[in-house]
Amino acid sequence: MRTRRAFLVLLVAFVVLSLSADRGAAGQRVITGTVVEWQAAELIAVANERTDPGGVRIALREAVYERDPRAIKPGIRVTVWYRSVGERHPVADKVSVIPDPTD
Repeated sequence: MRTRRAFLVLLVAFVVLSLSADRGAAGQRVITGTVVEWQAAELIAVANERTDPGGVRIALREAVYERDPRAIKPGIRVTVWYRSVGERHPVADKVSVIPDPTD
């Protein structure tokens, strides 16, 4: 009986901790920086003064693009809205190309 009760307590604790971790992961984040890696419709890596030189790698599954996504390439500045979904890379919700002021 005692073992069963201990198991149930552990199970409930695990479920509660899992739900709180998921709630925190659902929040959307934003990064603005320079594209350092680009794989169309698959992956973008964005670096700024807060990231390491390799940037933050973000999956692009069903991302919505503001402006023409064909303009995206390494060296272009972008803003990416993304969220963590418990996978290897966060997933982008929206990608916006920042216009070059010299154009």
